Amino acid sequence: MSKSTFIAGLVLWTLVLGVLYLVAVRKMSKDPSEAKAAQTAKTVGSGQRADEDEQDPIRATQKTVIISFPSRELPEFEFPESMGGTVSRESMKGKRWLANFIFTRCAGPCPLMTRDISELHRLVAKSNPDFRFVSFSVDPVYDSVAVLQKYAETFQADHDRWKFVTGDETAMHDLIRVGFTQYVQPNLGDLRMPGMEVAHSNRAVLVNEDGVPVGSFIMIVPGDVAKLRRIIEGKDEFPKPGPSLSFSATSGENPEVPLTLVPVKVGDSAMAVGADGDSTKSEEANGKKPDETKPDETPQAKNQKIDELLPAWAATMPTLNAGLNSLCILLLLSGLVAIKSGNRIRHRNLMIFSFLVSVAFLVSYLTYHEVLHRFTGYRGRAFVGSVLATRVYFGILIPHVILAALVPILALRVFYLAFKERWSEHRRFAKITLPIWLFVSMTGVVIYGMLYHWPWQTVAAALSMAQQF
Repeated sequence: MSKSTFIAGLVLWTLVLGVLYLVAVRKMSKDPSEAKAAQTAKTVGSGQRADEDEQDPIRATQKTVIISFPSRELPEFEFPESMGGTVSRESMKGKRWLANFIFTRCAGPCPLMTRDISELHRLVAKSNPDFRFVSFSVDPVYDSVAVLQKYAETFQADHDRWKFVTGDETAMHDLIRVGFTQYVQPNLGDLRMPGMEVAHSNRAVLVNEDGVPVGSFIMIVPGDVAKLRRIIEGKDEFPKPGPSLSFSATSGENPEVPLTLVPVKVGDSAMAVGADGDSTKSEEANGKKPDETKPDETPQAKNQKIDELLPAWAATMPTLNAGLNSLCILLLLSGLVAIKSGNRIRHRNLMIFSFLVSVAFLVSYLTYHEVLHRFTGYRGRAFVGSVLATRVYFGILIPHVILAALVPILALRVFYLAFKERWSEHRRFAKITLPIWLFVSMTGVVIYGMLYHWPWQTVAAALSMAQQF
């Protein structure tokens, strides 16, 4: 291979990787909450009502919002279920049950919620065998009976106690909005990406034997799941219907839920009702960006939230990145051995391969952090350890980050000097570049191990779980 051919190939491959990165990542970098806010502002500012398919719920911004759960019987419904037969309001009368809302191709929290319900329905099998679980598909056009049957089998659902239902999309969404008063909306435009076809509430709704919803629980919050388990097992009192509230909702629209606004002093802990009906601290009232970590949030809680919200395919990327770093270390050391033994051709090929592996790592690393922010709002994972361990961690992390920025510059300079056959300068720069390159690759693997596989990480997670039960 001639030098000119190699240089042209290297430039072309760099351009190809750059284009792929821009196409794959920039599309995910658009924050759906920003798009919804802009759309809502446009609608409100013009004084016009948005089209039915484009209407989004308005996020409350008051410092305190108290919402009462409407005490009314579910409207009549009947949907086919995964194992044959139907589930209807009448068939569920006389039973206490839990409704949740998922779809099978979801790349968000649906698999985690279904996993938690699977564990819940297994744990209460003996203590309350008459309790029922019903999972409603928010994507019934795709989730046919056959698809839901395979999904139910994946989670080892007991068919007698856990039903998966599908049906007409309009009827299903109307029931979720009007009957369960939960948010559901098909994503449109740039928001509709693979695995994110439908936006919906992460809550599960508890229904009493009269078919009246009596409470809801956020299924991505371990405390809510633990509370729900105590209620089902009879350790805590089963909620009773509250005062009846009237509201109106036409087909295809989100219900107008009555809100009671309670004024509070500035600086008090403010609450707001989000688009999915879940209560969260008002970040705008606190003057803080949505993706910033709350001051009272522990590293364990942050990591737990990341584990719950991050899709499974994205959660494997840190391991892939560590593997690429490890491969780069082997190639660099092999290249050093090759040049020491006088094999220049092998040395050249190994160093070129090392550079390409490093480029692949960079693309994967940037993609992972963009996806992490897209799904969780966080820019990175928190380190969990003692004060001494934290100092060691940052003592490794800081020089790793600084030197990582120098590696591409030094490596390209070394390659350039080799192409120009300026061997004395090439050797001088290579003696500086190789140790820095090795240090960055090795510390990258060490940082991965400390974040994901260090012994005290397991202990901290165990303690966190123990506090929830």
